[in-house]
Amino acid sequence: MGQPQNQLQDYFRNRLPRGGGDLLAVFSRFEFALKTGGFRRERHAEASWRRFAELLPANFIERMSSSPDAEVLFQAPPDRLVVDGAEGVRWSGNPSTPRNNVELFEAVKTVRNNLLHGDKRHDVARDASLVSAALFILNSAYTEAEQAAEFGAFVSAMEFGL
Repeated sequence: MGQPQNQLQDYFRNRLPRGGGDLLAVFSRFEFALKTGGFRRERHAEASWRRFAELLPANFIERMSSSPDAEVLFQAPPDRLVVDGAEGVRWSGNPSTPRNNVELFEAVKTVRNNLLHGDKRHDVARDASLVSAALFILNSAYTEAEQAAEFGAFVSAMEFGL
C-alpha cells in the first residue's frame, strides 16, 4: 500500500513558527528534568511548574518583565482555549498578564500548549514572538537554577546526555 502522497507533517512543518521546534524540544526536556529532579506533583508523574517557580528568586518576575526579550508575554500575553458549547472550543478573549513567577510559567505553558494544541491561524510574527519569549524565560530560569543548590537534581537531569 505504501505512504499516502500528501504527508501531514510536510504540510505543517512549514507552518510552525520560527523557534517552534526548539521550544518543543526545550520544554519537553524541562518537564522531564522537573519530574526527575524532584519537582513533580505528589504521587503523580507530572511536572510541578508551580514548585519550581516558587523556588526561583522573587525578583525573577521583575527581571523578566523588564526584558525586551519577554515583552510580548506582558504586553500581549497568550490566550487560551476554553469550552464553547457542548462540543466546541474558542479563545477566551481574556488573556492574563503574569504578576508572579507561577503565573509567568503558566504563560510559558500556554505558549507551548497553543503551539501544540491550539487553533493556530498561522500568525507567524506573533507566534514567533511568543515562542521566542517562552524560550527566553526557560533559558533564564535554567541559568538561575544552575546557581542554586536546591535545583541540583533538576540541573543534572537537564544536562544528562548533553
